[in-house]
Amino acid sequence: MRRHLTLPLTALGLVAVVAALAVATRVGHPLAALDRAVLDAVLAHRTGTGVRVARTVTDTGASPVLFPLVAALGLAVRLRTGRWRPGLLALAVAALGVAARLGLSLLVREPRPAEVFRAVPVGGFSFPSGHTVTSALIAGVLAYLLSRLLRPRWSRSAAVLLGIWAAAVGASRVYLGVHHGSDIAAGLVLGALTGGAYALAVR
Repeated sequence: MRRHLTLPLTALGLVAVVAALAVATRVGHPLAALDRAVLDAVLAHRTGTGVRVARTVTDTGASPVLFPLVAALGLAVRLRTGRWRPGLLALAVAALGVAARLGLSLLVREPRPAEVFRAVPVGGFSFPSGHTVTSALIAGVLAYLLSRLLRPRWSRSAAVLLGIWAAAVGASRVYLGVHHGSDIAAGLVLGALTGGAYALAVR
């Protein structure tokens, strides 16, 4: 595929996935039964210790914690390679990704699980999970920046660990009873696609 077609086609694919997820959620929510089964299974095994661990994990997926880390690695790449573009584009893509997630949430307006299930206070709508989108997107961005700083073996290991972290953040949102499983799946897909688009753009 020619390079000048890569970004437009990636953007088109991202739009198509977002539209499909939004339509599926608005039209009868076909995953509602599965979502409820997953939530019931989680609640049946939830413990006080588990909630404390989940709250710690979920807090790492908050944007105020992650953006300074992206900026710091972007600066490190600048010092190592002399290039500002990877770091600046990383911050721009992360901000746009978070804003796009919020816009999609307001468009779909999917209600969260009932308040009686929630282990932490939370506001806003459910679909897609903001913590999950942010952590998956940031994981992709950080993986690329680290690939410019570390040896290939170490950068691959870092990418795997970042992927596990993003999935753990998503799982913590279901465990805390503030999201459905489909919110997490959509968040991981959207975040990963946006992070992939960043890697293509910065190259």
